[in-house]
Amino acid sequence: MSEQTMPTKERILRSAGVIFGTKGFKDATIRKIAEDAEVNIAAINYHFHGKEELYGAVLEDVFHTGFSRFPSTLGLGEDTDPELRLRAFIRAMFYRLQSREGWGGMAGQGRLIARELLDPSPAFENILNRYIKPHKDLLVGIIVDIMRINPGPAKLMPCALSIIGQCIYYALASTVIRTISADIAPTEDNLDQLADSVWLFSLGGIARIKEEFLAPPKAKS
Repeated sequence: MSEQTMPTKERILRSAGVIFGTKGFKDATIRKIAEDAEVNIAAINYHFHGKEELYGAVLEDVFHTGFSRFPSTLGLGEDTDPELRLRAFIRAMFYRLQSREGWGGMAGQGRLIARELLDPSPAFENILNRYIKPHKDLLVGIIVDIMRINPGPAKLMPCALSIIGQCIYYALASTVIRTISADIAPTEDNLDQLADSVWLFSLGGIARIKEEFLAPPKAKS
């Protein structure tokens, strides 16, 4: 669908995502968004009732698009081997964050996500509840299934955040990674390879955490 034939509301969301992402909420203006979307300001007020609501709608649209195209299960059921479910979870994150069909193909919107991850706005609370927290809960459940025990939040949460953090670092620090080692810089062609590296590394960490949790307490000297 071309920009000219795109419905007005969708054109506004597309333009607002790019402008909010490149300029930030404070410096983005409704007038600039209207000019870019080729609509009048009244149309933006009609659909979104102001800048704050428009910003929240853009976040919802971007996250809904990413998670719809690359759901965290990649279609695998709960009866699937949990190690394979972890692999799907990690691959979905890599593709959601960096592929052309995900946020990597949404240049301005991708910057918007980076801004929110580093400095969340009040509008991000809704995204946390609708997408981020269920995403985290799913991962924690997968880790428990892999361990076949539940060592409790103090062990599970750092493990889950480590896995998520590895995926996010490849997205947010791709320029740094390219400088350090161009061979492992994320590209459209090596996302599976990088995701599998994170998967194998994470499986090793999960196994070690389980081992230490089950080990008998050391006698005091």
